Amino acid sequence: MLFVVSALLASAAAFQAFRFSQSDQLNRTRLASLERESGNVLVTLSEMRGAQMAYLATGQGPDFWMRRATELATQVDSGLTRMRSVTTDLVAHSHLDAASTALADLVQLDGRARSAVDGNQRFLASDIVFADGLGSAQQLAESVRAARNADTAAVEAVLARDRVMQMALVPASLVLVLITAWLAGSSRRSGAPARSEAEELAQMLRDLPPPVKAPGIPATITAPVATPPSAARLAVTPVSPTAETQPAVPALNLPDMAELCVDLARVIDGRDMPALLNRAAGCLGATGIIVWVIDTAGVRLTPALTHGYSERVLSRLGTLEVAADNVTSLSFRSVRPQVMPGDGSTSTSSAVAVPLVTTEGCTGVLSAEVPGQVPTTECVAVARILAAQLAAMLTPVEPSAQQAAQA
Repeated sequence: MLFVVSALLASAAAFQAFRFSQSDQLNRTRLASLERESGNVLVTLSEMRGAQMAYLATGQGPDFWMRRATELATQVDSGLTRMRSVTTDLVAHSHLDAASTALADLVQLDGRARSAVDGNQRFLASDIVFADGLGSAQQLAESVRAARNADTAAVEAVLARDRVMQMALVPASLVLVLITAWLAGSSRRSGAPARSEAEELAQMLRDLPPPVKAPGIPATITAPVATPPSAARLAVTPVSPTAETQPAVPALNLPDMAELCVDLARVIDGRDMPALLNRAAGCLGATGIIVWVIDTAGVRLTPALTHGYSERVLSRLGTLEVAADNVTSLSFRSVRPQVMPGDGSTSTSSAVAVPLVTTEGCTGVLSAEVPGQVPTTECVAVARILAAQLAAMLTPVEPSAQQAAQA
């Protein structure tokens, strides 16, 4: 819409500038024509007065000069008619009307002088031409000059107005574009639909500041951690995006989740992780969390960070083979979240495992024990967000000497 409005305004400004240019050229041409016609009228009037004086002179043939005076009077009248057609100013037209009246008086006086000459009354004819005719001729010349000056002033006023309007075209167009942009932005904001919690969370994560830590914090290997909840082999159920499950954990707290992501992005020391894992467990509603990291050989997952397990359980926990048949290894191999349902008892818990994915591939798995028969989709989504934050903080670990020997 802004592009269309800007194009229309630019086209209108260009068209108006062209019109101003054409009008300016037309006015100047008309003014030059008026100057030329007024000059011709004044010169012709002067020649007419000379012809009148000539037919009064002794020794001149009066018939020739009388015909010449008549021709010049006709030319003066034609010049006044052309001036009236050129000018558009009302004041100039009124002065031209006065000039036509003065010309009629001058022609009438010329007829009286000719009659006196025909009656051999040259003194009377001279008195008519030099006394009475002088006033009419002067009035005619002054009216012609006044009409020219009035029309010139009107043309100059129009040209000055057009120059001001041309100078105001660009700022006015810019103001209209800005107003259109503001109206478009206001209507878009007022018409924007309400976003869901998931969309709000995604926008909050996009607005998070970039990490201020160096890429990769060396993992601190803890004592072995307890194995997943059931010792028996359980069927692993991939997460289905269309599965409908009843929520078994409290509703997601967006402000707490956002603050946790911000703090994870600012971690500069591995000693800060226990407190952050505690907060992560609160967001997940988890009773225990283990962050597994792959070794540099790519064959074993080692527990790097733990939360919620006793010392006795941690002392019995070892490493996991990538090829093993468990929910954590499967999540690493498939690079997809995996869930493990509970055994159906009222106090059971389920498990979720989410891969830690970076640009270099999968570097580990986040596993958590959560309440309920099956982890909810919201719980899996929160676990994926936490895994995405942790993935950039952990790097593969070197295998121990015993693990290397076994390999």
